Amino acid sequence: MKLERLELWSFGKFQNRSIELSDGINLFCAENEAGKSTIYAFIKGMLFNVERGRGRGAAKDAFHQYEPWRNPTQYCGMIRFESGGRHFQLERDFTKKGRKTRLFCLDDGEELSEEKGDLQALLMDLDSAGFENTVAVGQLKAQPGEELSTALKNYAANYYTSGAGNMDLEAALLGLQKRKKEVEGLLRQAAQKRLAKREEAERAAEYTAKEIDRIQREAASGEEEIRQGKRLLDTYEQAREEQVKKKFPVKAGILWMAILLVSLVVLPSPFRYYLAVILTVAGILAVFLLMRPEPEQGQTEEEQTVRRRMEKLKWNREKLRSERRDKQVEYDNIQEQIAEACTISVEEKELEKRREALILAEERMQEVSVDVRKETGLRLAERAAEIFGEITGGRYPKIFIEEELEISIFDGVRKIPLHMMSRGTIEQIYFAIRMAASEILYEESWPILLDDTFAYYDDKRMEAVLRWIAAQKKQVLLFSCQNREKEALDKMHFTYRNGWD
Repeated sequence: MKLERLELWSFGKFQNRSIELSDGINLFCAENEAGKSTIYAFIKGMLFNVERGRGRGAAKDAFHQYEPWRNPTQYCGMIRFESGGRHFQLERDFTKKGRKTRLFCLDDGEELSEEKGDLQALLMDLDSAGFENTVAVGQLKAQPGEELSTALKNYAANYYTSGAGNMDLEAALLGLQKRKKEVEGLLRQAAQKRLAKREEAERAAEYTAKEIDRIQREAASGEEEIRQGKRLLDTYEQAREEQVKKKFPVKAGILWMAILLVSLVVLPSPFRYYLAVILTVAGILAVFLLMRPEPEQGQTEEEQTVRRRMEKLKWNREKLRSERRDKQVEYDNIQEQIAEACTISVEEKELEKRREALILAEERMQEVSVDVRKETGLRLAERAAEIFGEITGGRYPKIFIEEELEISIFDGVRKIPLHMMSRGTIEQIYFAIRMAASEILYEESWPILLDDTFAYYDDKRMEAVLRWIAAQKKQVLLFSCQNREKEALDKMHFTYRNGWD
């Protein structure tokens, strides 16, 4: 990619300012407050939009920092650039109500769409974080951030899986973790549902068991009352028998039998026969009259009450037996439900399989990414060491880059942690890592933006870096508040363009 023209229509301190850019080095040398950092921010804003903060931090965000001084309602600009051999024009309106972006291909007039990803495709998936951590070095920001480490991890994993750097490893891992959490949530819901069903069944079983116990106690109480009623009825029956015995005149009966026998022997016939018949009939009538119970004398009112109570108790006993059978069947069914609720369901088994598969996929991706990251880290370290060797005269032959960009160097004798090096050497190492990372991460060559990057460099170091930059044949936008860079370029007879012209 190559930047060809900048049009700062209304951005920061600039109004209708046009800047032509060329291949090679474009030098913007001027005192402080001349607008060098504003041009740097304009290029970033045009490519990736201007960042806006929220809440209390919004007043200090890039959007408010570079609002036009004269007319904030006009906040816009345009750049022209070349990508893949084609030329494009990008226009942006940064105002709160505007937010309009227009992208044209100048070769055929085709209008493209940022919303549909056309601009991102032209940028070859370079994003704002990648821009800031590789080819663009802002003021006092030489040290690459965590985003570069993440980008290298993504690149490593993507290179292994697809041979390209267009997949986001962190996003893929987050996606797996999100899906795993969703499955775990469903598992918890299923387990809670099963547990709730079990608890409900256990409560029902407890209630039913209490009902069965109540029925048994009520039945036992009824049986005892029936036994007492039987004993009471037996008492009534015995009392009636005794009463009958008392009513029957035994002596009178014996006397009657004696008279009957005497009359049969003493009286002449046929009078004795008539008398015998009369006595017999009279005896029978007397016995009948004596033995006949009086009305309501057979069962007293109390006995009848007991008998009615007994009938009710017997009926209730059959009812309780029926209820006991029904409750026992209900209790057995509930116990089956409890046993079923204690068993993991098919749904839970399937969810557990999915969870295990996601865990395995996450572990495998982590394992693969670690191995490939090591390989990518070696490539980065080797290329950074080459660049660092070129700009330091081969003083340090090797750079070690560990996880999370933990850096150390080898001087041929020992391994030296980065914090033990001078500030100028550290800045050179950061520069070498940025340039190496840009070559690894992005296929297309990008312009290099350096905003007062050499503040900690001595003249020798700065000349070495400028010499390396010139040898790369890349487009460079070099911003400086001093004349050191200009003098060094002139001294080494390097051609450059004055960006202000």
